[in-house]
Amino acid sequence: MKTLFIFLLFSSSVLGQAFTAETGDIYLGDAKGDYSGLLIVRSGLLKVTDPIEIYSSKGFKYLVRIVKMKDINDTKKELKQLSAGQEAYIEFVTADEPKSYDDALRKGMKVYPKGFKPDGASLAANTKKADFMATLDGQPFKAAVAYKGATLWRKGVKNFASNKPYLLLQFGSIVSPDDRILTIQLFNPKETIARYGPKDMEVNFSGTTDGKKENTTIYGFVNGKADTDFIVEITKWQAVSNTKAIISGKLYGDLREVKVLGVAKKINRFENATFDNIEVEIINTQLDLSTGVKDKN
Repeated sequence: MKTLFIFLLFSSSVLGQAFTAETGDIYLGDAKGDYSGLLIVRSGLLKVTDPIEIYSSKGFKYLVRIVKMKDINDTKKELKQLSAGQEAYIEFVTADEPKSYDDALRKGMKVYPKGFKPDGASLAANTKKADFMATLDGQPFKAAVAYKGATLWRKGVKNFASNKPYLLLQFGSIVSPDDRILTIQLFNPKETIARYGPKDMEVNFSGTTDGKKENTTIYGFVNGKADTDFIVEITKWQAVSNTKAIISGKLYGDLREVKVLGVAKKINRFENATFDNIEVEIINTQLDLSTGVKDKN
């Protein structure tokens, strides 16, 4: 009986610490092995002191120590733990280095307690769901909404785009090694079905098709100044609350390559591009880029 009691006590202690989580967008730090990014807890309880392991879809493992865990809405506020359904901005370190591009830290990786042994099927499920699909230069292009990549700033952002309200839509490729990201900013957006032309937006499509930084390309235009036709149509706008909407849409047109020197001749052509039932976060305050805080006025 005593043995059973000790076993149950041990089991409840271990299982009480169990969790599953997933990474959001990950960013390189200044020093080797330093990273930061979003962490979403799917089940259980994660404490900031818990050693964790991050797995690629092919089974490569990162042993990670969390340095700081911060509230995503107030990064000055540090958190001690996260429960299922919660997310936080974390700073972390790891000594492990990926053996291939496919193993590099990125959004959508599985996170487990140290010592947990996930099965291959669960790791294979790291494959991200496509929120955006298009024909790009005659080839299929699949992407997912980036972290905070669907946001409406109702009062705009101070010191940006003449303080105009704008809708940000950002989609990142989910097909490795392609790491290109399409960023669209619609100025003075209508919270309803609408059509937008080049003068209403700014577009940046950048990254690589092979994962090699030296092959980075940039296509697009700024402040509505385009010499190609590019159209975005919002075909659905469903207001859920004062801070949330569900939207669908389509886009098509050409983006010209951006070059510092020489004449830009290359074109990226988007056809049959659609995004469906994207959740948009609505910000009713104004961010001041000079201070990095929201102005409630």
